[in-house]
Amino acid sequence: MPILPNTNPACYADEGFCLFRDVLSEADITAARAELDAMLANLPERQVVYKDGENKEVDARPEYLTEPHPKHPFWLELCRHPLVLDAVEAILGADLILIMSHLIVKRAEDGLPVAWHQDNTYWHSVQGTDVGTVWLAIDDTDHANGCMQVIPCTHEGYPEMDKISTGGDDLLGLTVEMTPEMKEAAVCLEMEAGSLSMHDSFVLHGSEANTSGRRRAAYTMRYANTKTVKVNTTEHWVPVYLVRGEADNADYIDIRPGLSLPDPIT
Repeated sequence: MPILPNTNPACYADEGFCLFRDVLSEADITAARAELDAMLANLPERQVVYKDGENKEVDARPEYLTEPHPKHPFWLELCRHPLVLDAVEAILGADLILIMSHLIVKRAEDGLPVAWHQDNTYWHSVQGTDVGTVWLAIDDTDHANGCMQVIPCTHEGYPEMDKISTGGDDLLGLTVEMTPEMKEAAVCLEMEAGSLSMHDSFVLHGSEANTSGRRRAAYTMRYANTKTVKVNTTEHWVPVYLVRGEADNADYIDIRPGLSLPDPIT
């Protein structure tokens, strides 16, 4: 019998993840799909992406739509959506910064897998452990089209696991050593569009290839607690935005709801 996902924010500290169902409205998701479709229609032929531990130029794929929020006001606005921030606050507290985002779109029939990995070990400009990733379903997601899977409790003690090459065709080109017991404990986060999950930046997670006839699109938004996490903005590759509460770093750009968004970065 499949293991049911955690849906109680009070259990997040132990489990390392939490699922929030039906957060955004159908209108919100329709708008996100329209914006995403416009971006996909204008994909370049080649992209520079972080893969196999270094920046590489590769054939453009929709899995590699990294950091859309500084360039596209729609995605930055979505990152400060009150209902999204309510879910994040339930996990990380009331003082929040947005540190990164990534549209991961697996096309029907050939969507790339994402090997087992931790998030935080890729972010050397971020110091602290109160960091989490929101995974917002833009399309319905299930095991057939490559939903995200998490391994509960693997963030305990915040271990930084060594990366090894996958040697295959996948999103990151890197993974970590896994035991059969760890894989057996994986939980599939199947959800309808408009639902979201949040996972700790050290918890192990990944997803299989999408070989179904349906697309699987998701928007990941990375947040941190301003009181316990520091971001070195001179090393960080995108601006850091204050989205709720307070922060003592003048380098963070204040976009708390109600304030005007900055001009897009071109």
